[in-house]
Amino acid sequence: MFVAAAVLITAAVALSVAFALFMRSWVLREKETETRLHDPRTHTIAYAIPNGVDPVVFAVAVDRAGFTHVTERFGNAECIRVECPEAEREHLRSVLESIPVPQYDGSSVSAAHVVFEDER
Repeated sequence: MFVAAAVLITAAVALSVAFALFMRSWVLREKETETRLHDPRTHTIAYAIPNGVDPVVFAVAVDRAGFTHVTERFGNAECIRVECPEAEREHLRSVLESIPVPQYDGSSVSAAHVVFEDER
């Protein structure tokens, strides 16, 4: 009985430590990405997410297209900042324009023309 309890406690401690180490490495990777995207030498593009739309919709599409990104606030707008060389700007624009944006009535439409924050 004592051996079974010791094994269970050891397993619980080992799982807790493994989970903590996983979370720490994930947070450090996210911090590294955010630091790189805020570096002035890294070319980034910001896109203001329409009000009422979950930023994850844009993050998943941008991620699938192979771009690195973070979600943040610029002034009053929630934006997605994407690492994107100038030559890839139109590809990123087409990716964002192809995302179906859900409307309040449950229907969805695609964005007509994506305007980046540096183009305003």
